[in-house]
Amino acid sequence: MIFKFAIVLFLSVLPSAVSEGASSTMLEQDTGEYPDKMEFGTTNFLRKSTDEEVYKRVRVREEDGRIDVMDVVDGSTTSDDSGAVSNYLPDLPTFTTTDSTAWNHGSYAVSARKSGTIEIFYPDDTEVGDTLFLFLSRTDDFLPVEISGWNRGAECFKSRNRAPQCLREGDCINRDGNFCRRFSRGSETGAGKDLATVMFYRHVTANDATCFTLEIGGTKTTWAVVTAITNVNRGDPIRSVDGKSCDRRPESLFPSVFGKTDDALLLSQCFDDKAELEQFLPPVGTDPLGFTNSNDEAGFLFGKKILKTGDTGELITEGRGGPACKDALLSVVVNRN
Repeated sequence: MIFKFAIVLFLSVLPSAVSEGASSTMLEQDTGEYPDKMEFGTTNFLRKSTDEEVYKRVRVREEDGRIDVMDVVDGSTTSDDSGAVSNYLPDLPTFTTTDSTAWNHGSYAVSARKSGTIEIFYPDDTEVGDTLFLFLSRTDDFLPVEISGWNRGAECFKSRNRAPQCLREGDCINRDGNFCRRFSRGSETGAGKDLATVMFYRHVTANDATCFTLEIGGTKTTWAVVTAITNVNRGDPIRSVDGKSCDRRPESLFPSVFGKTDDALLLSQCFDDKAELEQFLPPVGTDPLGFTNSNDEAGFLFGKKILKTGDTGELITEGRGGPACKDALLSVVVNRN
């Protein structure tokens, strides 16, 4: 594990970011009642404390009208009989974490509701030498094409739901610092604000902060999924990438990309509508790596280790899906050779 501390990345002049901390009065964990953190509910929140402007990572469950809240970090718990979870934590973003594997050291996903300020944690099992892949997404406002300390690896900007193709950074015709204010590609011209997702990556060092805050301005929801991949080729980390802006179906149909044996395939979906986890389940042969949602948007990340050199073929999510052409999709092959 690398040493944990926090940094803030400023993309514009804004009020200082919320810092990590813990100050709410919490009851000690009752190990008889709560023997296993993973059994304590399935929904995670970032909970603002009552006495300081800080957030705590908590897991919540509702049982017989009682709300139980457990701190994910220290295991302490408290209860509240005042109402449903939705009333108890009405405005706080959800996050998810996933377990690590040989090729993947876990993921972290979070939404910042109605905000351009988002706090992102490294996955808990991140190690020095891993490479982090950050999928940053937003609706109805500008999303940066550059962030300090990270490299851009892929992007898909949309100016309308049924945009025929992703707008890319190379299509930018009005660059303003870290942002593109206008794109043009073929007959498609626009600001790329309807829905956007950008993948950034960085190699983890011993001096890395494991919590950082992005401040990109505005009051529209921003969300992120970050995953840690092992043994990435540092000189050529991205094998191939393709995006899709409108697949014209309720499921999400990821484009085919080329990969080699032992590479990693990442499938990112950002969705411009409220969606639950069960609506978009992993395509056959892939694993769920990250999920987050807010009041009118959702983000999913799926992945797998590639076992045979060749094209991956188009991959489609399971589940009932949602409205067609409300998503922006990226298929990314990470070079692990």
